Amino acid sequence: MGCCSVTARGTNSKQDGHEEVELLQTEGSRKQSEAGSLAPSGGTYFISRHQATGAENELSVKALISDHSQADDKRLISEPVLFWGKSHANLNGMILSEPIRGWEGQDIQNYGKVVRSSLIVMQISGTQEILECFLVLFPFHLLILSLDHQERRFIYQGLLPLSGMRVYCLWTSRGHTFEISGPMIEARQISCLSSNERDLWISALQHHILGANTHYPPIYPSINILSFLLPCDSMWKKRELLRYLISCPIKNWEGKAIHHLGNAIYLSAVRVAHTIDADFEDRLLVLFSEDLVFLSIDAEKTAVTHQGTLPLNAIHIEESNTWDGRLEFQIAGQLMEPILVSCSTIGDYNHLVFYLQKPEESNCAISLSPLPIVPVKYGRR
Repeated sequence: MGCCSVTARGTNSKQDGHEEVELLQTEGSRKQSEAGSLAPSGGTYFISRHQATGAENELSVKALISDHSQADDKRLISEPVLFWGKSHANLNGMILSEPIRGWEGQDIQNYGKVVRSSLIVMQISGTQEILECFLVLFPFHLLILSLDHQERRFIYQGLLPLSGMRVYCLWTSRGHTFEISGPMIEARQISCLSSNERDLWISALQHHILGANTHYPPIYPSINILSFLLPCDSMWKKRELLRYLISCPIKNWEGKAIHHLGNAIYLSAVRVAHTIDADFEDRLLVLFSEDLVFLSIDAEKTAVTHQGTLPLNAIHIEESNTWDGRLEFQIAGQLMEPILVSCSTIGDYNHLVFYLQKPEESNCAISLSPLPIVPVKYGRR
């Protein structure tokens, strides 16, 4: 242990002012303190053990209170500023209270409290684009925001579910980097400002990924649930298949995540051909309020692959009037080859045609006949 200083007011001292006596906390020093210490005049100044211990404890308590008070003052006055003149706490509160440009989905407060946030540099695998981002960890999701420094606003870049996510530590030339990957998302390399910050992120992600998998267990291909739901020839199978598709890994997925497309309106197993003479291929057709998604299932019924997405406002359908008893219609649109769709049941055909058809636009101008002339009423004279 160290030493402390005590200001002694000696009755035997003839000098005005206080004498400082060091109380060493070693065994030999204790004996010397009990016996006495040398005064500046060369004489002996006696102090009892009880007085020394009391004075030491009093100063220790005062020093402890002073240290805590100074630490609190420093936290209140000099909380580190990250950017935009705001601290971490200010930025986290800003995310939960102020609008985020381009935000999609439910109210952000429904995702829980902010567990961790940090300024990072992100790169998507296979691209050269490097983006400065603010990474925000919620209990079950990871939010990616880019920064608009001119308007001091956050811009939404993605909300990734932690369930099924994987995190790896990387050694790259860019510095303190780790990688995240998972179902329906491309791998991303995230570079932190220090190795300590990277380690804290990896630890926090691993902990919350484990918790997310407990609450929302990922569905793995080994379960082979598709073999039980295909063919989807009943409504309960369609509902369960939709639930599976929203959470399962989808190969070659592009664009916004499937769970951000809104509520699915209808699902149907169909056969499609891209030209009149082409062979038909099996597809799952998932209809959303603004998009039509084409998916394929492998022969073993273990994997789902994205085959394309068409915005509904850019396509229209032409009915085939069930040629030769076949339930077919054609999807057409600008900058795309027509797609022939063949349904297996009259129910699927009627549902898809009902949701996809649009009223035909008429080029005929509407002519309004002149209003009839109202006769003038004459009053009696």
